[in-house]
Amino acid sequence: MTSDHRRRSDSAGARGVSPEPPLTPGGKLLYAAVLAAVEVTVTGSLPTGNTTGNVTYFIADRSKNAIVGQVVLPDATPQGNPVAIPIRVPTGGSYEIGTFDVNGAFQPSSFLRVIGPGGA
Repeated sequence: MTSDHRRRSDSAGARGVSPEPPLTPGGKLLYAAVLAAVEVTVTGSLPTGNTTGNVTYFIADRSKNAIVGQVVLPDATPQGNPVAIPIRVPTGGSYEIGTFDVNGAFQPSSFLRVIGPGGA
């Protein structure tokens, strides 16, 4: 064992000092609004047809122009299965679910929606 390794392993424990967590209780209070989250539910029925691939749907907070979550679903199912997927998102938003077109414009889904706090 090298002397560098001994120094690092002995430093905090030998002094009886516990290392601080990444965010202290005071830090949590300062960032409470940023760290707060609510549960919303993505609901709807998938299109009926043969599954040919997966689609990533993004949950957008339209009030902040920010992506706050995502869910990957099949592009279609033989039975047009209903979905109800809980997802945690930051509090205080106005949420919508959709995809992005080839030009990068957000396209809201016609068959999925976000319900819960701030959902459509």
